[in-house]
Amino acid sequence: MTQIFGASSTTEDVLSGVSLKGKRALVTGVSAGLGVETARALAAHGAQVVGAARNLTKAEHATTQVRADAERGGGSFELVALDLADLSSVRTCADQLNAAGLPFDLVIANAGVMATPFGHTKDGFETQFGTNHLGHFVLVNRIAGLMRTGARLVNVSSAGHRFADVDLKDPNFEHTPYDPFIAYGRSNSLSGWAFCG
Repeated sequence: MTQIFGASSTTEDVLSGVSLKGKRALVTGVSAGLGVETARALAAHGAQVVGAARNLTKAEHATTQVRADAERGGGSFELVALDLADLSSVRTCADQLNAAGLPFDLVIANAGVMATPFGHTKDGFETQFGTNHLGHFVLVNRIAGLMRTGARLVNVSSAGHRFADVDLKDPNFEHTPYDPFIAYGRSNSLSGWAFCG
C-alpha cells in the first residue's frame, strides 16, 4: 500500500507503524524547530539519535521531550557540539563521531540560518553560504566512512532555492550588493552538492 503525504502530514503520520529499532541517525540543528521534531520522531520510533547543535544548553532544554519519547519508544538520544559557521567545530565534531566509530543509517543535514544580515563565518565565508552549505559539506564528507551501505543523506532545504542561482564567482558578495534572501537562495541552491562520497 502506498501512502501519499502532503503539507499537513505529521511525523507521526509518516512513521505510523514503522519501527526504527537498530537504526542510527544524526540530525543537525536540534535546538529548535524541525531538528527537534525530527529527532523526537526518530527516537520515539526506536532509533538511536545523535543530535548536533551549536548551543548545547539551548539544545538540552529544547530536547526534553525527545528524551522522554525516546525512553518510551525504545530509542536513545545524545547531543554533540557542532557550530556549522566554524569549520574547526565541524572538524572536531566529525573527529569525535569518527573516533566513536558507530555507523549511521541516516544523516539529516537540517541546521541552517535564513536571511541574516551581512556577515561572515569564523572562516571568512558569507554567513548563509558558510553555514547552510559549507558547514554541512565538510561534516558529511568527513563522516562519509560512517555511513552504512544504503544509508540515506537528507539535505533539508526550502523553496528558497528559487530566490537565486548559485554564483560561485562571488559566493561572499564581494562584487555584488548583499541581499539576505538572495544569499539564502544561493545557499539553498547548493544543498544538493553536500555529499561527494
